[in-house]
Amino acid sequence: MKKEPIRHHYIPQFILRNFCFDDNGNTFHKDVKSQKESIKQIRDIFMVKNLYRDTINNDNPVQIEEDFARFENEVARIIKEKFLDSEEFILTRLEDEKLKLFFALMSFRSKSTQELFKKELSKESKKIYVNWQQNKNFEDFWKRNLGKLVNCRSLEEVIKNAEIDEPIKVFLTRDTFGFFGKYFCVVEPKNVGEFVLSDCYPVVFSGVCEPPFGASFEMGIFDIYPIAPYRAILFANVGCQGTPRDILQLRPLVLNEPIIKDNNEILFRVKKLYLEEVEIINNMLIENAKEHFIYKREAKIAD
Repeated sequence: MKKEPIRHHYIPQFILRNFCFDDNGNTFHKDVKSQKESIKQIRDIFMVKNLYRDTINNDNPVQIEEDFARFENEVARIIKEKFLDSEEFILTRLEDEKLKLFFALMSFRSKSTQELFKKELSKESKKIYVNWQQNKNFEDFWKRNLGKLVNCRSLEEVIKNAEIDEPIKVFLTRDTFGFFGKYFCVVEPKNVGEFVLSDCYPVVFSGVCEPPFGASFEMGIFDIYPIAPYRAILFANVGCQGTPRDILQLRPLVLNEPIIKDNNEILFRVKKLYLEEVEIINNMLIENAKEHFIYKREAKIAD
């Protein structure tokens, strides 16, 4: 009889492996509450036992976990072949759309989102979601939609899928497209410094928008996805380069859009970050960590 996978990682292990300092899956780990530093195996972190187990909507209770494994394998090949070592690379439009949906799903598939739908929804939110989940089992609402999302490969497929509920389509549109479009930037430390990896994945960097008329509001500028100690993806909103430097904190050129070629392929060039910019990103990752973060090199991490 096939053994069911029990450890369900909400941050894929193909990313976690890049932060290991040996071939046994060990990484340096820091607990943000106790401030204790230790060595952990990646199989034991950024996971919840039976997080995606679903006996209501699937005959196979680990169908969602298995579907995520298939999606992760597709994305892992693209990340390994193009994002990790190349200074310049090309994505097809289909690859770009697949990656945008995959990384947008990182927030929706997380432990914190599961806890939100299970026990932390506001009364106002419950009044909305009950239109799609009349029995008020909102954890089932989350899993039911997650099971459909993981089998999509683009935002267009999400929008066209009649089995995905409307509020979830709104969330995924926000996280995949934003207001005016979103695009990837790939960054690395110029000479020194490494990225940490937080259990908050992604970290959303926001700024306050001051419109000429009406009240100010907070708007996302870019999302931070470390994929290795020496590489990170910034998922940026179109127009973010115009953000004032004191808010943006990074040089605007870091967030230049990739080049769309005549054949509709997308050309990416890796941007170099100064040490102070790496530290700004790491501080965001650490400040947003809910329980812990990891790093590859044994070094003192600033509190």
